[in-house]
Amino acid sequence: MNQAENRQVVMLRALAQQSRLRIVSLVAAAGAKGVAAGEIARALRCPASTLSFHLKDLNRAGVLEARTRGRFVIYAVQPGVLEELAKFIAGLGIAAAPPPARARAARRRPAAQKGARADRSQLSIFGD
Repeated sequence: MNQAENRQVVMLRALAQQSRLRIVSLVAAAGAKGVAAGEIARALRCPASTLSFHLKDLNRAGVLEARTRGRFVIYAVQPGVLEELAKFIAGLGIAAAPPPARARAARRRPAAQKGARADRSQLSIFGD
């Protein structure tokens, strides 16, 4: 796994929790100015200790940035991080895995053989 993929895994792991998705949604809606931790706690009705845990994890994962303004800690989404994650996820569909061997073999058979039995020496209960 390369460094870029590892970063995406860390972010996805941090976002794979309902409370954290709600936090990121709220913070992203505030834009670059960000939101104070107390406002997030009130909006989500989340206890301070629980919120602190989630914010720290989102910050460590590189999703949120924390800025101190006076005695408040303001959280904002790291610039470009959600766009980067969206591009990564969108790219997963482009790099499709090759079809299973059985499907590849079926595609290689000529059209006349598709539906016809390949080995006529075997008995069949259907009389063909």
